[in-house]
Amino acid sequence: MNEPGHKTSSVKQWYQKWHCLFIYLTITLIWTGFCQSQAAEADLTDLSIEELMNRKVVTASRSEQNLSDTAAAVFVINQDDIRRSGVNSIPEALRLVPGIHVARIDSSKWAISARGFNGRFANNLLVLMDGRTLYIPSSSGVFWEIQDRILADIERIEVIRGPGASVWGANAVNGIINIITKNSVDTEGGLVSLVGGDRSGAGARYGWQFDEQGFARIYAKFFRQDGFEDQNGNDTEGDWLMSRGGFRMDWTPTSKHSIMAQADTYDGSIDQNLTLPSITSPTGAISVLDSAQAKGGNLLARWEYTKSLASRLSTQFYYEHFSREDRTKNERFHIFDIDFQHDLALSRDNEFNWGLEYRFSTNHFRDAEIVSYSPSTQHLHLISAFLQDKLSFFNQRLEFTLGSKFEYHTFSGFQYQPTIRALWKITNHQRVWASLSRATRVPSIGERNAEIRFAAIPQQQTFVVLQGNSNFDAETVLSYELGYRFWSSDLFSFDLVAFYNDYDDLIFTELSEPTEAGKFPLRIINGEKAKTWGVELTADWRPLDWIRFQAGYSYLRMKFDQFQDSTTSPAAFPSRDKRDPATQASLRSSFDLGSSVEFDLWLRYVDSIPDIEVINAAQLPSVDSYVAVDIRLAWRPHKDIELAFVGRNLNDPQHLEYLSELATFPVQIERRFYIQGKWTF
Repeated sequence: MNEPGHKTSSVKQWYQKWHCLFIYLTITLIWTGFCQSQAAEADLTDLSIEELMNRKVVTASRSEQNLSDTAAAVFVINQDDIRRSGVNSIPEALRLVPGIHVARIDSSKWAISARGFNGRFANNLLVLMDGRTLYIPSSSGVFWEIQDRILADIERIEVIRGPGASVWGANAVNGIINIITKNSVDTEGGLVSLVGGDRSGAGARYGWQFDEQGFARIYAKFFRQDGFEDQNGNDTEGDWLMSRGGFRMDWTPTSKHSIMAQADTYDGSIDQNLTLPSITSPTGAISVLDSAQAKGGNLLARWEYTKSLASRLSTQFYYEHFSREDRTKNERFHIFDIDFQHDLALSRDNEFNWGLEYRFSTNHFRDAEIVSYSPSTQHLHLISAFLQDKLSFFNQRLEFTLGSKFEYHTFSGFQYQPTIRALWKITNHQRVWASLSRATRVPSIGERNAEIRFAAIPQQQTFVVLQGNSNFDAETVLSYELGYRFWSSDLFSFDLVAFYNDYDDLIFTELSEPTEAGKFPLRIINGEKAKTWGVELTADWRPLDWIRFQAGYSYLRMKFDQFQDSTTSPAAFPSRDKRDPATQASLRSSFDLGSSVEFDLWLRYVDSIPDIEVINAAQLPSVDSYVAVDIRLAWRPHKDIELAFVGRNLNDPQHLEYLSELATFPVQIERRFYIQGKWTF
């Protein structure tokens, strides 16, 4: 009986995929034909492919190097990509990166990870903004709903897939996202941006020169995002409101000294639908509409001293405070971090850099409905140092980079995280690279000291409780990567990466003896191993100076093995081996129609997650594969004014992208339309 139904479902999915591709190609061909007769002055991007490959990136090695000569799986989202994609948030922009799984949970929340292990608080991915780490100590994940800027002020987003722990330290296990904002010298004058639709808001920024070599800017931004619909088509009322503001100053008092300082503050209200455990409900759960209050701020200062062409020093300090209150947990923290780095060219063929860092965080918790911490105040210390040496041979055609991070953390003690990378410059436009890395993920406060009431058994008047373990240790990975990179001077670029990761001591749960009435305890342990492997592909083709095609593809396989001495309960906390799609693909086309009209068409495919595990899984829908077609049509009536119409998910009125692990409430991601406006002066 199941076979015909399964066949019908497969045929339907096949039809949806190829039907959308046919529509995409039809629109592309029609628009191309129209543009051929209308195209005049083209300005698709300020940089050619050759210039893009020679752009400097810093994330892979913490020192400037050409994108083409980086021995890592690096992808750069530049300002033109952000603008032409029509996105309204940083998480949406990250959909441009192959190998990054970006899944929207509801109107305000995302699950984002690289190469597997995704979740609401994916903790194998290190996220930075202008050198400041963004993860939350309680979960080691990122609250993406509070990470924002005026998008026009973002210079680029550098994304590394694969470990970067040898220079960045713990949690840079599966990748690094580094959000880099523009220098104030590039934002002189004013900007006003508006958006209207289911998301409405405004942003304003003004920059000025205060000294011969000193520039500054201030900004303010607010928005409101309407809630989406649940699986029955009802409005979830999950509205999201956020306001923020800040400044940045860049000053070069002498040719050798430069100073940067910036600060941000934000405050927001986030309505969210939650499914909470209840022993009074026959199903063991109740659905509630909750309002989370989130606010915080940060201050960052950096001093750089260029002693000579061969020696550069930098010192950075930042402070951050954050608080969030809702029915799942109540927390606030303060972080102090100081970082020193020295880059030194010992010779033409030997570049050496090293650094020191100290971070202190104080974290305070109050008991919430489903999460409590003991003790309620936690103090964490991180002390680290890194060394890295890059050696060149055969007239710099062959490069080897060796380095390691050495860390001491309150929870995991001493850890070492070495890397060796090799790059071979086959020709002026071809590179082959390989790497071998070891990285660790430090336990979060929640994994060590939290108690999470995440399910109920009404028949026994009992809660299933996940208990932290003070002996839970760091997770580790040994990663192997091999990459090939090719580009022509102005027409085509191609990047292919294959990887294999071997994980050890992963988080797992085992049944513990009940310690008090009314609790069914599961304890966190280092009880699982995993192997993941896959490929990632990107291509950029510019057949004419007013047309651009960008393609991305990624394939991921994961295999998990439970330790032989571990036991688990059928009600165990959702495992992480079934929360990622096997295949993702993206195809973007961009057209310039003269100097005043732009058209962008974006087709995305994300594979299903058929066996995703959450609480009350029998009552929840599966996460099916989906295809999204997005468009952007922009017009510049004046060189300083831009108006854009953006449509999202045009081929599908709504679809489910993800199910959160905790307090799961399925929300459909809807078809959306909005207008963007920008005025610079």
